Amino acid sequence: MPLTHFHPAVADWFASQFAAPTSAQQAAWGAIRRGRHTLVAAPTGSGKTLAAFLQAIDGLVRAGLDGTLAEQTSVLYVSPLKALSNDINLNLLAPLAGIADALKARGLPEIALRSMVRTGDTPQSERVAMRKRPPHILVTTPESLYILLGSASGRRMLATTRSVIVDEIHALAANKRGAHLALSLQRLDALCGRKLVRIGLSA
Repeated sequence: MPLTHFHPAVADWFASQFAAPTSAQQAAWGAIRRGRHTLVAAPTGSGKTLAAFLQAIDGLVRAGLDGTLAEQTSVLYVSPLKALSNDINLNLLAPLAGIADALKARGLPEIALRSMVRTGDTPQSERVAMRKRPPHILVTTPESLYILLGSASGRRMLATTRSVIVDEIHALAANKRGAHLALSLQRLDALCGRKLVRIGLSA
């Protein structure tokens, strides 16, 4: 079964929302689970966001249950549009809340998984809060990632990253923003001291 690799609470939530995983999701989850760089090229409505995020969320849930979930950033999501960054953060809230309910239904401890947006529009109060208590999932733009990599506090937050999701990669691949992002991703690898799993999403 396609969901057997996920924690039962994660599988419960997914099954309560969708009839079955899409082919794009099944293929992506297998590759990501094996630690492979993955490009999800599929039409709108193929569930690309969950194809990219669910394996990482599952890992965070498991870490929370076994007591190894740290107050640090594990997943970095990069969007070319600030508005899209906010949309993605909102879209993450429903799965995180639903999985929390599924954990409760199974009598398991509550796990407070956090996602936050960091763009040029992020209020100073939220930036300070982010430095004090980093989100498990950080949603940002190529330009804000560059700025974070240039600050000591930003580097401290990003140094624990384990995987990077780049959305709308077709909009970046052939232009200067894409070249700039590629350099930032190499800097991120160097900061973390390892090759991070990269997941690209494209229509």
